[in-house]
Amino acid sequence: MIRESPRESATLRFGIIPYSTAAYAGDDSSTIPKEWLQKPISVAEAEAAYPGITDDRVKHFPDAAKPFGFKNAEWEALKAAMQPGDELWTFSSPPASWQGLAGRAGIALIRNGAPVKILLGAMN
Repeated sequence: MIRESPRESATLRFGIIPYSTAAYAGDDSSTIPKEWLQKPISVAEAEAAYPGITDDRVKHFPDAAKPFGFKNAEWEALKAAMQPGDELWTFSSPPASWQGLAGRAGIALIRNGAPVKILLGAMN
């Protein structure tokens, strides 16, 4: 019996999908490929785009009503990591990753033109 690595198996079944360890790392502090960057976004715009939860869970988790909901502490840490000249950008993985149930989207901290930290806002 020939054993395939998970990556080889996925490639054989689903075709060639661009691979980035950052996309699958599960660690929100991982970086992403520059090609995933979409557009610059301000802190205020990001907080408006990810306003937090407004349902009954707020009674038990009041901090989840803050921007980025349950990930508010990570958002605050990302903002605290910003240095003069840094930018925030939205990002999304390629359409094939969403079709393959491995899509990622969110906010990236850009320093010197390169992503240095991300905060996932959506994944499938």
